Amino acid sequence: MGSYPSPPPEEQAYKLADIPGKGKGLLATTTLNPGTLLISEPPLFTTSSLTNPSTIEKDLSKIIRSLPKAAQRAFLSLHNNNPGPQPFTNIIRSNGYPLGPSSDVGGIFPAVARINHSCLPNTQHAYNPKIGRMQVHVLRPIASGAEITLSYTTGGPSDIRQRMLKEYFGFSCTCELCSLPSPKLAESDNRLRRAQELDTRIGDPKRAHKNPLAALRDCHALHQIYQDEQIRDLRLPRLWHDAFQICAMHSDLARARVFARRSCEARILCEGEDHPNVEGERALVERPEGWGGWGVTGLWGGREGEMVLGEGEGEEGWLWRVDG
Repeated sequence: MGSYPSPPPEEQAYKLADIPGKGKGLLATTTLNPGTLLISEPPLFTTSSLTNPSTIEKDLSKIIRSLPKAAQRAFLSLHNNNPGPQPFTNIIRSNGYPLGPSSDVGGIFPAVARINHSCLPNTQHAYNPKIGRMQVHVLRPIASGAEITLSYTTGGPSDIRQRMLKEYFGFSCTCELCSLPSPKLAESDNRLRRAQELDTRIGDPKRAHKNPLAALRDCHALHQIYQDEQIRDLRLPRLWHDAFQICAMHSDLARARVFARRSCEARILCEGEDHPNVEGERALVERPEGWGGWGVTGLWGGREGEMVLGEGEGEEGWLWRVDG
């Protein structure tokens, strides 16, 4: 597993600028390669102490007054999607990020909050609990002068994305993906609806147990959609990990190790070398048998941990082989 470039100094990597139709945003000031750590930012503050819904605005006021002047200005300069009688609360709602995918606690990260949305983003954000920072890594090449983007949604077809963005952020998306000509957009939407269906089926543990060949076929089909849609965000390592679990459940050491390696590499791209999720995937690469669900059946247990290609079969054909 290779490593990615060391981050350039942040002050040289991006700048805050006016973005037509979007207000403020971040532009790259140098060419940025995939895997580059663009931002590593501690929170100005977190919402961990905001436990009483009836006093949140008052409690936020105290927190903000306690910040250094520069931090106060950074917070108050952030966009408010819902101007009204609770300005501090609404700035949090407009700009806060959870401290991990399952956390109820959020934080304000001013630099990350300046990154505008795209349904085909060129960066991925992830909170690293080991160092208490929100980090942003580059997913695809970004030219100097190009806008840096994140996705505010979890994907899906354009009607679902647009509805969510309008409801929670108050804008209609005009990104590269949403601006496709109608026939191309319809094709993309059909693929992404299919992706949602496949993801649901892949996530059914009973099906993976009873019909692993069908589950692996679904993983292959979903991977093809992700390639067609140029998806490189955290959905990709999740797919690789799902495929790992199917093979590990049925004692296929060789393919389990390859899928774990691909999941690890994809997570490094999205989350960085030192993220706890990457450490967990590395352990599975080293010892797939250490996974808690290893060997529920011995269906594919005759494979000795080495790639054995059939006649005329390449690595991809072997990896996705579903003939049992």
